Amino acid sequence: MPYKFEELTDIKLIILKTVQYFKTAMPEAILTDAILDRGFANFFDLQQAVYELTENRLLTYYEEKGARLYSLTRLGETAAEGYQSRIPRSVLEKLYQTVRIKIREYENGLSLIADYEKTGDMDYRVHLGIMEGGYEIFTVTLSLFDEKMAQNVCRRFKCDPQVLYSEVLSALIPEHDEN
Repeated sequence: MPYKFEELTDIKLIILKTVQYFKTAMPEAILTDAILDRGFANFFDLQQAVYELTENRLLTYYEEKGARLYSLTRLGETAAEGYQSRIPRSVLEKLYQTVRIKIREYENGLSLIADYEKTGDMDYRVHLGIMEGGYEIFTVTLSLFDEKMAQNVCRRFKCDPQVLYSEVLSALIPEHDEN
């Protein structure tokens, strides 16, 4: 079960550590994905925390090509280092891993699609995809009967999409296929 933070102070610290781990100006979409993918906070608490961090000058942002990019201020750096002991080490490690994946995706121009929708009383349609350079290179749609299962499929795909992509290709295109 994911570690979910209830206190806004802890959510702010998770945001500061996320931006710190990214090392360069972090796009808002990637910041949001990194926090929400791991279930560390809900969307509304995340937005409130980001707003308060910018108001209190721990986080700064600028606009570039229609995207908002966040960076830590010196005060933000100090807070991220000074208060990190409030966050369990295992959570910091998971956060670091998530940010590394997001950096790789960002550098490779990858964007992921992993969402689901309710299509009936007990039916959920899951959409998974990988976009690279604006082109759809992989897409899968699944029908599932359980919302929790749909959420888990989306979460697992976001954590390591290359594994699923590789496994599907290996199953469809065997190495020793003569045709």
